[in-house]
Amino acid sequence: MKHRAAKVIFSLIESVLRQISGGLGQRLRYLYYSRRLKSCGVNVKIDEGVIIQNPESIEIGSNVWILPYSILTGRGDDPLPKNRIVRRRGNGAGSGGDEEPQCLLRIGDQTSIGAFNIIHGYGGLTIGRRVTTSARVSVYSFSHAPNDPDNPALVTYANSMVNDAPVACVVSPIVIEDGVWLGLGASVFAGRIGENTFVSAHSVVMGDLDRNSYGSGIPAKRLRERFSK
Repeated sequence: MKHRAAKVIFSLIESVLRQISGGLGQRLRYLYYSRRLKSCGVNVKIDEGVIIQNPESIEIGSNVWILPYSILTGRGDDPLPKNRIVRRRGNGAGSGGDEEPQCLLRIGDQTSIGAFNIIHGYGGLTIGRRVTTSARVSVYSFSHAPNDPDNPALVTYANSMVNDAPVACVVSPIVIEDGVWLGLGASVFAGRIGENTFVSAHSVVMGDLDRNSYGSGIPAKRLRERFSK
């Protein structure tokens, strides 16, 4: 009961802080979230309209800027409902509930999270140092699947409001290494993006990209080196 009451109070405070613009808003949000995040460095700028969900499972380094109206989601304490069919990439399928690991969203030093980003760390997401995400980038370490691969005939659904039928989900831990730049509107659903890689605008990353790649396409492929040797 106390836990639920605390969540309500935090939600009210965050709703007010979210609307304060300018440098004052940045300073107030930093003072608040530096105490609520699992860990937080110095000189962290959190702009107007930013939503941070489950901050207790989010780590942010120093000299990080989160631009306006982005959403950062960490892993909460509540277990997944029992009707979830969860597939872990590379690890087979499993059921919902308490079996899901407690995962973190980590953002390294000198990183900039662009405006209107969706950074979903529910399945485990590490963003390295000096990473740039352009506007409207989406990174999902937990998402929904079109069906249950182990039972293709089973009708499944893809939204959290369904509670009396199976919902198929995919857990995909993601690593974005140092110096990566994700272009405008790029999406990442799985894989490790190697150091100093550039992903072009509106590309979709579904697997690994080697370091120093210029990646593009749906799904994104390495076209050439980003920086020539």
